[in-house]
Amino acid sequence: MDAEKLRAARDKLTRVFRYLEALNQHRNPAKRQIHEQPWSFWLRDFPEHPSIQRGAAKASSCKTKDRNSQGNGQGTEDGSASFVLKVQRPRLTRAPEPPERIAPWLEDGWEDPSNGFTLKQTLDEAHDGAEPRIAQFADDPARAECLERWKILRSEWAKTEKPARVAMKIFESFYALYGRIDREAERVELVLGDGLLSWRRKDGGIYHPILLQRLQLQFDASVPEFTVSEADHPVELYSALFQSMNDVDGRAIGRCREELEEGGFHPLINGSTSGFLKRMVVQLSPRGEFLEERAPNIDVDDPCIGRDPVLFLRARTLGFAAVIEGILADLRTREDLPWALLNIVGEESSIASEGDANRLAAHAQADGEVLLSKPANPEQIRIAQQLEEHGGVLVQGPPGTGKTHTIGNLVGHLLAQGKSVLVTSHTTKALRMVRHHIVPELRPLCVSVLESDLDSRKQLESAVGSIAERLSRADASSLEMQAEKLQSERLDLLKRLDEIRNLLTEARADEVLGARRCRSPSHAGKGSPRLDSWPRRRGGATASFSGRVGRPLSHRSFDFPRRRK
Repeated sequence: MDAEKLRAARDKLTRVFRYLEALNQHRNPAKRQIHEQPWSFWLRDFPEHPSIQRGAAKASSCKTKDRNSQGNGQGTEDGSASFVLKVQRPRLTRAPEPPERIAPWLEDGWEDPSNGFTLKQTLDEAHDGAEPRIAQFADDPARAECLERWKILRSEWAKTEKPARVAMKIFESFYALYGRIDREAERVELVLGDGLLSWRRKDGGIYHPILLQRLQLQFDASVPEFTVSEADHPVELYSALFQSMNDVDGRAIGRCREELEEGGFHPLINGSTSGFLKRMVVQLSPRGEFLEERAPNIDVDDPCIGRDPVLFLRARTLGFAAVIEGILADLRTREDLPWALLNIVGEESSIASEGDANRLAAHAQADGEVLLSKPANPEQIRIAQQLEEHGGVLVQGPPGTGKTHTIGNLVGHLLAQGKSVLVTSHTTKALRMVRHHIVPELRPLCVSVLESDLDSRKQLESAVGSIAERLSRADASSLEMQAEKLQSERLDLLKRLDEIRNLLTEARADEVLGARRCRSPSHAGKGSPRLDSWPRRRGGATASFSGRVGRPLSHRSFDFPRRRK
């Protein structure tokens, strides 16, 4: 494309994606309050208990050397811990049983360590069938002594049992969270946030962390224990929060995002991370303030950022904004615009004409360059050819028409060319079906990136193991020789198949020609042709017979014994 046409096309595409950006902001507005998220839990609320262990940030996330950690769950630079948090099910104990002398005088609820206990001041007592009488607790001095001894035992038990009960509630909360993530893995994800921004604005107040790290939640039922660890994603800046703010410089936010990518800051690291947040709050307003040791107050007039890590659950729709933002940045410098997008905005395209489509269909059945790993029909071969020629193809059809089978075939064809393939879908189930349609020899090379990172790592390890095993059994030269041999055999088979198709086509044409001759007017008045004058099929081949009427029906005649009447 010339410069003027390229400029016009880029301008049209930019307006299209600006519209998509505004539409996404309208349909999926960025959450401004942390309580608007589906689930959240502050790290400061975790009790000190052996069932709750706090880990550290990954060493890969710490690129700078100033990594001073503190005792509030923040990590160290060595990265010795491979988790952020571990929550085991605590062992709960019962309260010490009160002596029989005071048990009837205790009100309900004395088994709860978070509450105290109360005594009944009076009690109806009856002895040996006598009339009941109202007794006072202080009437028996031995009751007070038993109460004091039991009170000491209960106080020691409550001191250790109270954090265990809190830890149990946290374990139950994570249990419910794990089930929700398992059911809605395609819609929600677990995130660690820090850099809590508080800012009262006319368009809506903000109280939300801006430094985010994706997490993954694993459950070991044999312990039982929940493990929260970092996902294989870098720390990100919650830049979608500032896209609707006209008074915030977008270029300054872009520079902060670039600094975050280069600096390797982390929500669980002090030192340089605090310096990054301090510099960023000044980019938002000249009156911006940073708090090192605590969270900011809610609804402050000027932007204020504080350190207070929090775990929360968010919707995955935030990725749309990041993708659109990346596309807009790429459009500013890209020279080769995709033809599929150019067609949308009315610019020139390279869609195949009807003549090209007919030519592709004519040669679809005998193309030696299309390497499909599963049985295929001519339509699938044509799809592969159009994909090679034009770079894109749209396939539509109702369920059950073989679209997933076609994708599995195309994956094998593209892998044969040394390409890598990315398959995307709205649901995890669809990706599982595509993986099922990949031939078993190629299935170990499929790595899922939608579900938990632990499953992705297992699939990646399986792929690496399969490749290493294959390379250990053969070297490059032997594999090339085997590939050339198989390619030669394949071309011979395709040639033979083409010859057989031509023979079948000629035989079918002979059938049609013979039928027309038998019905021609030249045979009128000569009687009906005998039964054996019609073309017959024997053993998959077409046999033509010459009868009493007319000339032989074909230049190829076969003599078969006649059936007895």
